[in-house]
Amino acid sequence: MILQQIRDSIINKNLTEEQLVIRGLWAVDCLFKPNVNERTFNYKFIVAQTIGQGSAYSTNKHYDVEYLHSLMGKSYLDLAITDTALEVAILDSIYSTLQRQPDQQIELSGTSVAKAEERARIIAEEALRLIPKGELKNKTPLVCNVGVVGNIIKKLVDQDVQVVGADFDGRIVGKKLFDEVEIFNGDKTLELIKQSDVAVVTGMTLTTRTLDEIIATAKKHHTRLVIFAETGSNLGEIYINNGVDSVVGEPFPFYIYQGKNTINIFRRSEELLA
Repeated sequence: MILQQIRDSIINKNLTEEQLVIRGLWAVDCLFKPNVNERTFNYKFIVAQTIGQGSAYSTNKHYDVEYLHSLMGKSYLDLAITDTALEVAILDSIYSTLQRQPDQQIELSGTSVAKAEERARIIAEEALRLIPKGELKNKTPLVCNVGVVGNIIKKLVDQDVQVVGADFDGRIVGKKLFDEVEIFNGDKTLELIKQSDVAVVTGMTLTTRTLDEIIATAKKHHTRLVIFAETGSNLGEIYINNGVDSVVGEPFPFYIYQGKNTINIFRRSEELLA
């Protein structure tokens, strides 16, 4: 439903052809392990460029170059794209020039090793900020990390927060990170969100078409929701309008590259959080 909202939003804005034409597409294989707190991330991501630029991680490990070439110079509205990640990247690129200013913008610089720590701190602080001040579901605050990032979990654990994780990576499912954080299979995601005070969720759930269920479950069970988004990093405003409490958007180039990159934070109003 959110993906359809994004499509409809772009159609309803009556954009010019110039804003909709695909000018660049990159399919990138990514292997990355910034420090001992992380597994080796092994993903494919797509970067799309119209006037702006967008990106999405993909479960599709192979993109036909000739097919991608056939999309160049064409308007998004004239295409019938069946690959969700590819479409999300293109929609994200179009929306990058349309979204409002974020509530906070942070510039990271330096090595990927240093930025991995800083990015994790920013995301963890958003989660900690959202822990309810009143009655908790558990004796100590419980945060669920959907799409496990070891550095984020470590920052939360260091603040004496109870943490659980959900992921589909067989290398970490069933294990305990930092001797205390149990990692469950991704099919337990909704159950863990029900039990948690705050859920910290990867933007990749948009491409796997699980984000709608996650948001609905969080609303029903009064779980505060943080989305950290390289996938669909420019869609923060739409997520907030759908009830997400905080979005940490990270447009390409991501923190995994040396140099400068930008973090855009969108937040629900304090009145709605009360």
